[in-house]
Amino acid sequence: MKNRLGLAVVATVLFIVALACNMSTANMSSFKTSKDKEGTQETTAYKAGDTIYANAVISNNPGKVTVVFYMTVEEAAGMKKGDKVPNSEVKVELPSDGTAKYNFPTFPTTQGGKFIVTAEMLNESGEKKDSKSATITVAPGTPAAAADDDEKKP
Repeated sequence: MKNRLGLAVVATVLFIVALACNMSTANMSSFKTSKDKEGTQETTAYKAGDTIYANAVISNNPGKVTVVFYMTVEEAAGMKKGDKVPNSEVKVELPSDGTAKYNFPTFPTTQGGKFIVTAEMLNESGEKKDSKSATITVAPGTPAAAADDDEKKP
């Protein structure tokens, strides 16, 4: 009787472990904002006219996922906290593990402010499985190239 009980416990544990291994453990293992497309110049500080890049690394993904990137207002003149920045939403589909890449040009002329860049990982059914975000700061001003062009006009 003792051996059967022990065998039943071991079999149950093995069954639970096998189920856990078959379940999706897909996750967003990394999320970074940067000044370059490759993500080598990691930063959260930008100037007017800079392009904001973000990379979300998806790991342990057995199937297709969609990564939805967008920006919301944290603190900016003339904008309401929590509002989504117009035209900032981008959806990137990945067939398996990989890096979803995002870029968004800041406003050419801006009063600056703080914004939140968010990446949400959705499974094939559209359920949110993971999410990461980073707060960035955009300095007020006008890009140098635009300022030079204005000076050349009569």
